[in-house]
Parts: sequence; C-alpha cells; structure tokens
Amino acid sequence: MDDKTSLRYQLWCAWSGPAFLLTFIVFWGILGTNLPAPVSPSLNPHDVTTRYLGSWTEMRIGFGLSLIAVVLYLPWTAMLTVQMARIEGKFPVLSLLQLLGGGLTVMVVSFSAMFWAVALLRPDRDPSQMQLLNDTGWLCIDLQYACTTLQMYAMAAVGLTDKSSKKLFPAWVCWLTIFCGTSFFPASLTGFVTTGAFAWDGIGSYYFPYFCWLCWYGIASLYMIAEIRRRTTSPTLQAVPVAYPSSLPV
Repeated sequence: MDDKTSLRYQLWCAWSGPAFLLTFIVFWGILGTNLPAPVSPSLNPHDVTTRYLGSWTEMRIGFGLSLIAVVLYLPWTAMLTVQMARIEGKFPVLSLLQLLGGGLTVMVVSFSAMFWAVALLRPDRDPSQMQLLNDTGWLCIDLQYACTTLQMYAMAAVGLTDKSSKKLFPAWVCWLTIFCGTSFFPASLTGFVTTGAFAWDGIGSYYFPYFCWLCWYGIASLYMIAEIRRRTTSPTLQAVPVAYPSSLPV
C-alpha cells in the first residue's frame, strides 16, 4: 500500500473517534435514557420495570444502535496504537497494552448494553429479573473500568517520553489523561452502595468519571487527527512503518 492510501485510512480511523463520541452520547446516553440520569440502583423492582417500560422503544433503539456504534472505538484504538508504537520504537509494549485496554473497553461497554437489551426483550418479564439485568449491566461497565484506565495510563506514559520535535501529545494532555484514568477509581464502590455520590448514578462514580473519559477521548482524537494531517501535507513526514512484535529478536 502506498503512503497516500495508508494515510487516508489512518485519517478515517482517527475520525472514528469523534464519530464514536457523538454516537455514544446519542445512542447510549440520550436514547438509552442514561442521560440526564440513569436508572437508579435505589429503585425497587417495580419502579425499575416502570422506568424501562416507560421508555421501552427509545431504549431498545438506543442500546441496539450503541452495540453497533461502539465498534468505532476499535479503529481509533488501532490508530492510537500505531502512533504510539512509532514513538516507542522496537519494543512497543505500552502500545500493545493500550491496544488490549481499548479492545477490552469495547467488550465491557458492549456487554453492559447487551444486558439492558435483554431486559427490554420481553415487556412481561418478572420485575425482579428486570432489576437483576439492570444491576448486571451497570456493575459490568462500572466494576471493569481498569482496562480503560490501563489504556489511558499507557498512552500517557508513551506521550511523556516522546522526544520528537513535533510531539503527538503535549505534556498537559498526558497528565490530563492520567487524571482522567484515575477518576474511575470511585466506581469500584458501585458494587457496595446504592445511594449517594458513589452509587452508579452518583456524581463520583458516574457523571464525573464519564465526563472525564469522554473529554480525554475527544481531546486525544483532535491531536491524533492533527498528526495525520501534518504527515499528509508534509513532503518529509509520511506513513512510517512500525516494528511489530513478530519482528523482534527472540
């Protein structure tokens, strides 16, 4: 593949970041009724069922489409991996950790939406089962945040060691990434509390860390797109090959 074609595909992958950001907010957040507030863990089975059935059509559409749109996170993660590996050089271990973290993030988000889609499949489902599926979906996405945190830490570590004249990410973006990755830690409490700031609908475990995650994602996407555009317009900076693990000495 020639450099021009490769850079075009790279740009598409980087633009899948803003596409994921938009579709996630619309499908998972608004249509899925997780915005402005998700189904509270303090609700009894009857109230949970009432909430689901009250937005039955919107939630089915939202979670169904979010399960498709979440794959946009994968080409974005792959593009970030390539950009990081170019910085790391011969042994891109942090780049691969970021790749694994991004792939697992897709699975975590997908499984949570799948549990909610299952809850919506049968409107006559027993309320206790509806509550169980709702609980499972939320604990799935909240208690397994560590894969996303790992992805963000790996990106920040590589960004802070970037010695090139045109850095992929400025230092402030890397430190912001570490802060945003750490903001997920309070979500570990969602498995223990059902009310307050650290319940899954609280500011400490939902609004603040999710805002930080999407904020980081949007900022990182802009810098990734800018880097590819710079290579596209520069006569000396082209698609640089990456050293893959299979090429490393045994």
